[in-house]
Amino acid sequence: MSLAGDATSTRVTTPTDREITLRRSFDAPARLVFAAWTEPDLLVRWFGARGWNLVACEVDLRVGGTWRFVSRGPGGAEMTQSGVYREIETPGLLVHTESYDGAEHPDLTSLVTTRFVERAGRTTVTSTILHPSPEARDRTLRTPMERGLRESHARLDALLTSVEGLRAGVGPGPDGGSNIGIRQEGATPMNWTLEVVAMPVSDIDRSKKFYGEQMGFVVDHDTRVDGGPGIVQLTPRGSGCSIVLGVGLVEMEPGSMQGLQLVVRDIRAAREELLGRGVEVSEVQVPGPEGFRPAEEGEDLNNVGFAFFSDPDGNRWALQQISSRT
Repeated sequence: MSLAGDATSTRVTTPTDREITLRRSFDAPARLVFAAWTEPDLLVRWFGARGWNLVACEVDLRVGGTWRFVSRGPGGAEMTQSGVYREIETPGLLVHTESYDGAEHPDLTSLVTTRFVERAGRTTVTSTILHPSPEARDRTLRTPMERGLRESHARLDALLTSVEGLRAGVGPGPDGGSNIGIRQEGATPMNWTLEVVAMPVSDIDRSKKFYGEQMGFVVDHDTRVDGGPGIVQLTPRGSGCSIVLGVGLVEMEPGSMQGLQLVVRDIRAAREELLGRGVEVSEVQVPGPEGFRPAEEGEDLNNVGFAFFSDPDGNRWALQQISSRT
């Protein structure tokens, strides 16, 4: 159960030659985050890098109890992780062993210590992975760990947001654990998390440069096979949803995508940043009875402030200011 998150907010350090420490903060109380870490019905909704999902999740949450995760990824590839719980202090501490079936050295077992510290409604999660040797630690560092961390925690962020309405009622369930995994009267039976949007483009390299360098989106992967056009996936900073670039990926003409929106807290600052990156952006506008009009100085732009721009193919985007939600 080594953990993952957004590279812009997850700190990865190596305090000793056998340890890797991961630190990430979440805008959620500790009991909620701890539940997402330990309850199977929540784990299957976020755990794993993009393209990987838990197909088996067994948790016996007690000292001496075992856990076992089976993840399935692209091409049907599978990975199995398992371990034994050593210490449990709900919702502040989780200590367990971790090993991988079928790994290069399947007999090697790590010890993972995870602490959940809540301050002012936010929870900082710190996981320290103690490897059996410096060589084992270095082998872990050579894997795509950081990208997997970012993608997995983006999914967790989306999950924590989706259960925000339950936060006020989070408390001990009938078995002493959290009650957020229990179906409640009037609760939505399924969460639908938007994962990717395929963009119709004519030149992948040109579009990658626009979205990656000018827009500042994070390049998740750039896959080119046998000299073909390939597929590039990028994620806007702070977003749980990505875009995918690929010629012929969707049955749409390049430039035909319209109406995609990026939410920002300060639209004027966001516009200035994009202008500084060389992106042509409209003036800030607000909707009126006869269509959009220029925003006035000092006008409240929350929920009504917009600015518009297009990518090199003409796919149309909008910035919208949402500084608070009611």
